[in-house]
Amino acid sequence: MKKQITLLLLSFLFVGTIFAQDRECATMDNLEHRQQLDPQLEQRMQEIEDFTRQRIQQNGTQESISGNVITIPVVVHVLYTNSTNNISVAQIQSQMDVINEDFRRTNPDADNRWSQAADTEIQFCLATVDPNGNATTGITRKSTTRVDWGTNDAMKSSSQGGVNPWNTSEYLNMWVVPQMTSGGRTILGYAQFPGGSAATDGVVMAYNYFGRVGNVSAPFDGGRTTTHEIGHYLNLRHIWGDANCGNDFVSDTPTQQAPSSGCPTNNVSCGSTDMVENYMDYSNDSCMNLFTQGQKARMRAVLDVGGFRRSLALSDKCGSTPPPPPTCNDGIQNGDETGVDCGGSSCAPCQSGCSDNEVTLTITFDNYPEETSWSLVTDGGTTVASDSYSTANPDGSTVTETLCLPNDCYTFVINDAYGDGICCSFGNGSYTLTGPDGQIKSGGSFGSSETTDFCLGSTPPPAPTCDDGIQNGDETGVDCGGSSCAPCQTGGTTLLHEGFFETGLDGWQDGGSDCFRYSGSRSFEGSYSMRLRDNSGTASAMTSETFDLRGFDQVEFKFYFYPNSMENGEDFWVRYYNGSSWSTVATYASGTNFNNGTFYSATVTLNSSDVNFASNARFRVQCDASANADQVYIDQVTITGISGARAIRSAGNGIQALRSGPQGSVSGDYLITPTVTRGDITVNLASYNINSSYRILNLLGQTVKAGTLKDGRLNVAELKSGVYMLEVSDEEEKIIQKFVKQ
Repeated sequence: MKKQITLLLLSFLFVGTIFAQDRECATMDNLEHRQQLDPQLEQRMQEIEDFTRQRIQQNGTQESISGNVITIPVVVHVLYTNSTNNISVAQIQSQMDVINEDFRRTNPDADNRWSQAADTEIQFCLATVDPNGNATTGITRKSTTRVDWGTNDAMKSSSQGGVNPWNTSEYLNMWVVPQMTSGGRTILGYAQFPGGSAATDGVVMAYNYFGRVGNVSAPFDGGRTTTHEIGHYLNLRHIWGDANCGNDFVSDTPTQQAPSSGCPTNNVSCGSTDMVENYMDYSNDSCMNLFTQGQKARMRAVLDVGGFRRSLALSDKCGSTPPPPPTCNDGIQNGDETGVDCGGSSCAPCQSGCSDNEVTLTITFDNYPEETSWSLVTDGGTTVASDSYSTANPDGSTVTETLCLPNDCYTFVINDAYGDGICCSFGNGSYTLTGPDGQIKSGGSFGSSETTDFCLGSTPPPAPTCDDGIQNGDETGVDCGGSSCAPCQTGGTTLLHEGFFETGLDGWQDGGSDCFRYSGSRSFEGSYSMRLRDNSGTASAMTSETFDLRGFDQVEFKFYFYPNSMENGEDFWVRYYNGSSWSTVATYASGTNFNNGTFYSATVTLNSSDVNFASNARFRVQCDASANADQVYIDQVTITGISGARAIRSAGNGIQALRSGPQGSVSGDYLITPTVTRGDITVNLASYNINSSYRILNLLGQTVKAGTLKDGRLNVAELKSGVYMLEVSDEEEKIIQKFVKQ
């Protein structure tokens, strides 16, 4: 039985990878990730949407806003591993040329096919002034060993090897990386919608889809990936609305069933010709050539007075006027200051020594010029690390020590790489001290300074509060429980995951050669399931994303499966990762638990008293058969966290036969049939009663129909074609299931 789920997760759970195509934009994937980290994001985005709708109603879709062209400063952060992906200035400039042409409708491939094509009167420039007021090219570069950066914003954090954004209220930050993959897909780029965290705001592209000259890859070699992602950044959605004939919130874009691949200029869907030339489609770069007047109005609204990105529209970081002279109270180190607002020719001298909330770390080398030992000593006289050179440390070796203070860890490296020809001493090398944000101090020729002091911050983290939105201190839940906060509410369920595989892998990892996303009749609902076969280890397995299970008393892992040609004794398992190791928590054997050619429902219940509910828990379904022809098909996986009074059920591995073959009727606790309909749907849940209320929600979380169940049947013929969620509330709980209205 499906449990209650928050609206935004409901809204976007199924749209992250809808209709896998050659072009892959991970903006919706990233939105789901950001929402999981930030429970308030849904509300902020709804407020931005309300403002946008109101502003468009006030201003209309103006064809021209003469004299009001908005210029947005851009900084490009290039993360590279080699000379190929350390892209040239010419390639970066070509991308700037493309977005200026595309947003101002001066692109050479513009045509008159769509009369609503618009000059957005938005343009871009590489920043000429950096956040410290110094001159800049608008380009930063950082060498890295990391190739694949994924889509969870690691490239935007120096502590994860990336580059922190420049002030996102004044700069459009672009990160260019060697590669991004997600769920086995190669990602071209992604963006953050307005409303997200300033620490991750901006757009990201892989280097070979950035610009139109240099190291670019066809058919996405025209710079339109960046145009597309900036569209998201300025509050545009995919033209198909991330649903079957979905809503992109723009009145003058034709309703479209799905993303385009290639350039199908005469394709018709949802009763009209698809606008495959729109920058917010998935067509090839050479096919795209326009934004519409309605899209212009949405982008301009977010940059207008009161809009979320208004400060960006007012930014002067591209101006040719020299920045104001540094002052001694601007909170940054500039001019000839030797510290923040201190030192240099104009400001008071910087204070020497460490502040009260820092630890003085003294590094001492002995016996100049031939050092034989060293030590790290705090200002309290405590030796935190030391070593003596001996035959175990031959000439030319490197010693690395890690020092962890209450706030962060630091690494101290002594490198006698050059050697001094003496066995057991080091007198001719170098040292570095590195913290979480990079190198703090370095030096050479050890004997040049017998003692060196460093100031390392050691302020302990702030005391936990009961309103910071995280579980910390001795809290037993988020902002509840423990010695300081109100008790956590007992009882309740949380839907952690629901995967139908209709639009992609839904966060699961494909194990390899013997794991396959299958389309056909061996799917319990819809058209897709996951097929596992043979016994090739993790290649015969599907592995989930990570889940934070801390705070739950029980976790239910429910799924549907269909075995095919599994011989007696052949089986498959459900496995659980507890943060450090895998264990098998359920085994299903042919001839004992199931027979071929039948759909089954299975539930594995885990108790916190039996297994460790970790912050990085994972699940895996793995096949153990004898040949490729022996297969099991997995569909509709639900993972539910249960706490308090709800967790009184005994742990077990319940299994129920549902129907034989692909055409039978559904029984058990399946909520509705059919799941794809043109008119009526039937509620089959045994516990529903005549007083149960229902709501039908679209994928934006909006209620489109509501009422009270009379006889278990609902008519949805009046709904537009698309994907919806039915929520039924009985006396005990809410249950939710997806259906498709054709």
